[in-house]
Amino acid sequence: MEGEKNKKFRILSIDGGGIRGLIPAKVLAELEAELQKEAPEKKLYEYFDLICGTSTGAILAIGIALGIPAKELAKFYEDNAKNIFPRFIFRFIPRKGRAFFNAIYSNKKLLKTIRQIYANANGGSDPLLNDLKANVCIPAFNGNDGAINVLKTKHHPEYRRDYKLPAYHVAMSSASAPVYFPPHSFSFKNEFGEGTNINMIDGGIFANNPALIGVFEATGKLDIAIGDISVLSFGTGQGKQIIKRSWRPKNVFDWLFPHPKLVDLVLDTQAQITEQYLLFLQRALAKIGNTFSYLRIQHDMKGDNIELNSSKNKHIDRMKSIGDELAKNNLTHILNFLKK
Repeated sequence: MEGEKNKKFRILSIDGGGIRGLIPAKVLAELEAELQKEAPEKKLYEYFDLICGTSTGAILAIGIALGIPAKELAKFYEDNAKNIFPRFIFRFIPRKGRAFFNAIYSNKKLLKTIRQIYANANGGSDPLLNDLKANVCIPAFNGNDGAINVLKTKHHPEYRRDYKLPAYHVAMSSASAPVYFPPHSFSFKNEFGEGTNINMIDGGIFANNPALIGVFEATGKLDIAIGDISVLSFGTGQGKQIIKRSWRPKNVFDWLFPHPKLVDLVLDTQAQITEQYLLFLQRALAKIGNTFSYLRIQHDMKGDNIELNSSKNKHIDRMKSIGDELAKNNLTHILNFLKK
């Protein structure tokens, strides 16, 4: 009884970051392999009470909550990078009357791929959020009514709709970064009900690092004492969007094509400020003797960025190497953190 009383409420948080989701996926694959040495039948999601993910982190969070091995999720990025982010060759030029601005990439291949991966983990049928084996929070922005949304499993009596949503549509809603992909609209109809979501876009515009969302959910909705919370937060590489004095955009399009510098700047800085908020909150609460545990696993790109839409082999190899190094340097720390 005493052990249960003192048990930490563990939150896993995964940032947005496009193709750089390969970095936390590699670390999580190494973590899962290490954990399974002691408990071979235990899945990664079983070590967490809540999983939060934004954009590419949403794809990973839902996959983990379905019980998909992290090793397979890492392979998803390696195998599909060029299909999701094909080489940019003036893809924004209109065809057959298409509006000039839609998005650099179509979302059809990404949507089809994550739908297939999720269905494979659910006995061949499309899983709903209701089918996830762990509680999740997935930030997305609802362009239809201009409101921030956090799509959630049914882990509170007030949550009456999100659990009905198909998981692959939730992931795509959170991953539809402006300029990269078009806003995601979808309808659903199943045994729980039906509905429509219009113009959902990347939750990264307000919560690219969703760790704070997890803390709010645990304390505000699940009545978890702040001192009982443990947050393990994975970044996708801190980009440091350096704007040199010598750089001058020829026109506004240089901010958007072929690599959306403006979008990357917003997402990177949002993740950084959330980390600072969490550290400040942790220090402030420590002064009154009741704070939460927090571990951030992040790689500093030092200005040598990998674009969120890169599919170059050299960048894939570099991200795999970054993930391996992060695992090597932090795995013991992570394992000790989870055992607290």
